[in-house]
Amino acid sequence: MLHKYSDGSILRIMDASTLIHIPIWKGQRNIDPEHVKNIKESTKAYLLDSGYKIIRYEEDNIEKSYLIDGQHRLSVIIDYFKNNTIDEYFENPIKDFKVTVTEIKVNNEVDAIDYFNKINNVKPIQYKEDPNLIVNKYIQGFNKKFPGMCKINRPYLSTDKLREALKHRIDSLKKLSVDDFVKECEIQNRKMIEYIKTIKKDENVIKRMIDLDFALAWDLKWVATI
Repeated sequence: MLHKYSDGSILRIMDASTLIHIPIWKGQRNIDPEHVKNIKESTKAYLLDSGYKIIRYEEDNIEKSYLIDGQHRLSVIIDYFKNNTIDEYFENPIKDFKVTVTEIKVNNEVDAIDYFNKINNVKPIQYKEDPNLIVNKYIQGFNKKFPGMCKINRPYLSTDKLREALKHRIDSLKKLSVDDFVKECEIQNRKMIEYIKTIKKDENVIKRMIDLDFALAWDLKWVATI
């Protein structure tokens, strides 16, 4: 650790070859190929050695790490390793290099979205058009209404699965306020609870859903009704 900031995040060093294996957080805006191209044309990969931000949080008692800022620079570094670039700057081809990253631990997806919004100066037009950024605010509303229900396995609902389902309904979703979306989720949850009560199977998942009063993970087809 090089430094600890007042918000609890830490600055540390890691190998670029390690950084490229950290997945990009799915709430990130879509990669802009033109921006990646401009970075490639203006600098060398090994000079992209700072400005990366990583979040860490637990999913089903397993701590996961995601890159939440610096994805375009990371794309250039990934290509550097992939294409076996030989550069006179290095004595050997594909020599690894050090990068500085800022890491912070957050509690959940809602905190991750809050942190992303805090560190990113995203143009208003992107918030209106980028599906990932649009979906983020609905994910926040969902998590606040159903706290603790977004986990990987049923009876809980995976945030990743919900995010992908909402992105397929992005045009309809944009017509709803977050409050109206949450109300629709409440209605669908109540319908799903009543439905699974009629199922005769003695499944542990059904019992747990009824006990939790949460059944939206049973079948994500409910998203298509919004």
